[in-house]
Amino acid sequence: MSRVDHHRRNTRDRVARQGSDNILDFGLPGGLTPPRQRVTKASLRAELETATVQITRLIHCQCGHRATVAIPASWRGRMLKCSKCDARVPA
Repeated sequence: MSRVDHHRRNTRDRVARQGSDNILDFGLPGGLTPPRQRVTKASLRAELETATVQITRLIHCQCGHRATVAIPASWRGRMLKCSKCDARVPA
């Protein structure tokens, strides 16, 4: 007697009779989201570089005090405090 894998043969016959469905035709099951794209190192480096860009400003205060300051680009337009008279000065 020879050994026959009836399970494999039955599976082939069933697929031939009933057909098979492609999973991609149904889309994602409910509640699942597609995997997020991984952020590349180059884009992270570019983002870090733009966040740490320094701007040099010459600030004039009401008391006559002048100062040259290097501030991050994100601080542009903020109010800075004078170290002499504590007055608020726009950057």
